[in-house]
Order: sequence, then structure tokens, then C-alpha cells
Amino acid sequence: MAEAWLGLSGALTVALVATVMVIIWLVRQRRQAQRAQQELAELTFAVEARSDSHWSDTGIAEVDAIAHSIQDIDERLREKRKRLSELNDLLMKSSTVVSRAGANLQLRALLDAVPVGILIAEAPGGRIVEGNHLMETILRRPVRYSESTQSYDQWNAIHPDGRPVASEEYPLARALAGEDHPQLECKIERGDGVYVWINIVGAPIRNERGAIIGAIVAVTDVDDIKNAEIYNQMMNRELHHRVNNSLAMIQGIANITARTAQDFSSFQRGFSHRVQCLSRISTLLVQSSWERTPLRELVRVALSCGSNDSGDRISLSGEDVELRSAVASALGMTLNELLANAEQHGALSDDDGRVSIDWRVDREADRPRLILNWTEADGPIVENPQQTGVGHFLITNVLARQMGGDVRLSYRPQGLQAEISAEI
Repeated sequence: MAEAWLGLSGALTVALVATVMVIIWLVRQRRQAQRAQQELAELTFAVEARSDSHWSDTGIAEVDAIAHSIQDIDERLREKRKRLSELNDLLMKSSTVVSRAGANLQLRALLDAVPVGILIAEAPGGRIVEGNHLMETILRRPVRYSESTQSYDQWNAIHPDGRPVASEEYPLARALAGEDHPQLECKIERGDGVYVWINIVGAPIRNERGAIIGAIVAVTDVDDIKNAEIYNQMMNRELHHRVNNSLAMIQGIANITARTAQDFSSFQRGFSHRVQCLSRISTLLVQSSWERTPLRELVRVALSCGSNDSGDRISLSGEDVELRSAVASALGMTLNELLANAEQHGALSDDDGRVSIDWRVDREADRPRLILNWTEADGPIVENPQQTGVGHFLITNVLARQMGGDVRLSYRPQGLQAEISAEI
């Protein structure tokens, strides 16, 4: 008895050590991701401050992709600011260019060649006298030739906090008032009713005596970079959530496997198999950016984790359905447990057994739910077990809760049947 107790105690100790090692690995992964997020935030701040931006790939594919996108946009913004400065210098050389803008074909050609939206207003009233073609492209409507600075609020723009941009807050009005390099980042309503992020940079136009005779602004569509920042923040929150979920699932698998293991060798086999399957499912979820995972593809990945090639004896039937990542992960592990049981004790443990998997969406409930049936047939005669194993407990308790549904197992003589309900 003492030797058996020591053996079990040793197995549990080893299981605990393995669990701790997995936890350490996950913590390292999370720290690596956090460092990547911090470096991305520093890059964003550098771009906003117009400082030199440099990026070294972190190995986190999604973060590196966003960083390269930000750097590309930053390079384009720098080029546009350079062109704006050149255009402003040209305008400053002539004190009459603003008053002649409408008829100046050379200026019109120059404005349309600049890769940034341009608006020019005359002093002191602020009447807009010129705008280029790219300005119309960005806003998807004709340029509004406002009569004065007081009417700039007709442009329908809002600050990041949702406040409307007042007429005097626009860089064009601020440049006319004497501010050298006014800047504003806001969301403006396009002609199609969609609000997009733009960056506005302005400068006063002065004559040779230094008097302000007008103002010019460059408008850049920065919707991509702002959406990348928003996506980065969302991804950071999702990353913590996913790591915590994965950690909780691995801890649960380790504890449940160790609880029923006869020795360390059996624990190692059960634990390694389940973690390997979880890894394959996670790879599939990454491919879909952890958003919506096709059920049919999830089923195929879960079935590929089996120890035997039984694909020709498993039939699939059901409509196209996509699942949330948390539900997909738990459902995939549930199918893996059913597959392992079928290979060891059920229909796939001999040469004649078959498994059919079919599913449908129940849309009559308050919220649509997935109903999936696992049905075994033509295998060994099934008897209602006197004692259930780790797979039964894992399916009906841990995984069912994570799917937000229920798992009903029926031990019919002709084969095991499982009805699984899950959130969509």
C-alpha cells in the first residue's frame, strides 16, 4: 500500500512539474507578446511625434504586419509633408497667387499633382478659393468653398471623443489666425455618409513683408493607420484573454489527466495527446485571426488528431457554420475526446464500425445554437459503464461549460451517441 501511494504521489508530482513547465512557457509567450505590443506602441508614438521610426521584427506575425503598415504610412506622410512645404514656399513667393488661384492654370496643375488633399483660403475672412482633385477623392464629394471661417463647421467633423469640431478649431482657421503649424486629427463625414479618419496640417501664407494673405492645409487619409491602432488595442486585450483561456484549459487537462492516471507513463500519453490536439486547433484559430472558425474545417482538424487513419469510416454532414474562437476550441477538444474513446472502446476499435457526425443550427431558440450529433454504429456492443473516465468528465463538465451548452451521452448497444449543443 505504501509503495502504491508513493508511486501515485510521484506521478502526481511529475504531473505538477509538467503543468508548471507549461505555465512557464505560456507566461514567456505572453511576455514576448507584451514586449511586442509595447514596441508597437512606441513606434506609433514616434510616428505621431514625427520622430525617426525604426522597427525590428518581433516574431509576432500580427504585430509585425501592423508595424510595417504603420511605417509605410509614415513614409507616405513624410513625403506629403515635404510636398506641402514645397508648395507653401511657392505660394509665399507671390503675394497675388491666392487672388488669382481660380484662373491660374499652372497652380491648378501643381495642386492636382501633389499627392495630398489641398485647400487654400484667403485672408482675412477665410473664404476657400481653391481645392485639388485629391481632396475630392478623399471626401468623395466636391470641395465645399466655404465663404468664411465661421462656416467651416459645415464640413461635419468630430474629435476622437465624439465632440463636433468647431469652426475655429480647423487648422485652416488657426493658420489664418497666425498659428504656424496647426494640426488636427479627426473623423470627417464623406459624401457617402461614412466617417473616416483624416490628418490636417496647415500653414499661413505670408507676403514679402510677413503679412498673412491666406492659408493652406494638406489633408491626408489616415483611416488605415487609425484602424490599425484600434485593432492593435483590441488584439492586446484579446491576447490576454486567449492566453488565460489556453492556460486554464491546459491546467484543467493536466489536473483531470493526473487524477485518473495509473502511472506517469499513462499520464504522459494522455496529457501529451490532448495538448497536441489543442495546439493543432489553436493553429487553425490563428489562421482565422481568432475571429470566426468554419465548423467543417474544425471537425477535420479535430479528427486528424486520432491515432489511426479512420477518415474513410467517418462521415460529415451539415450546413456551413462559423464559431467563435472560445466555442471552437472547446468543441474541437470534445470531438477529440469522442474520437479517442471510439478508437479505444467504441466503433473505431474494430474494422467494421462507423461514425457519422451531423449538425444543424437551431434558430427557434432566443439565440441560434449549434446542435451536433456524434453517432457510432456497427462496432462492439456497448454497455452502460459502471465508472466513467477522464474523457467523460472532461466533456460533460469542463468543455460543455466553455461551449456555453450541454453534452448528452447515450450508451446504446449499437453504439455511443452524443448530442452536443453550443453557442454560435
